[in-house]
Amino acid sequence: MQPKRIWIVVTDGGMCRFLASEKRNADPAIAMPDLNMPNPPTREQGTDKPGRTFESVGNRRSAYEPPADWHEQAKRDFAREIAGLLKEKSRNGDFDKLILVAPPEMLGNLRPLLSPETKEKLLGEVNKDYTQLTPREIKEQLSESYNV
Repeated sequence: MQPKRIWIVVTDGGMCRFLASEKRNADPAIAMPDLNMPNPPTREQGTDKPGRTFESVGNRRSAYEPPADWHEQAKRDFAREIAGLLKEKSRNGDFDKLILVAPPEMLGNLRPLLSPETKEKLLGEVNKDYTQLTPREIKEQLSESYNV
């Protein structure tokens, strides 16, 4: 029987690392290159100043709220990109099981975007930010819970 190939996806909304674990006693290997989200300053993301309007009583003017927080929108777009990539890799059979490691906000963005094929392979989720840890440290953190 062939050993299960477990992918560990570690993301924080700005970067995403893909690690593969096949052997229990070995460090996870890099499954594919890291993804980094370009997130320029708000002044470079927004189009212009918010519009202005007159108050319903009197002649005061006030600004409308901007329609979106551009940084939050960029994080949601990044989650959509990761979900699409995982869907493709899941269909290709690149992994048998999947562990997602991300802060709660990113997990909340990513979870509803996962395809049914990817959700079937989901072994677990960890509500932590491990993006700055080495593959060995990530494996140590996950080994107790997921037998990686």
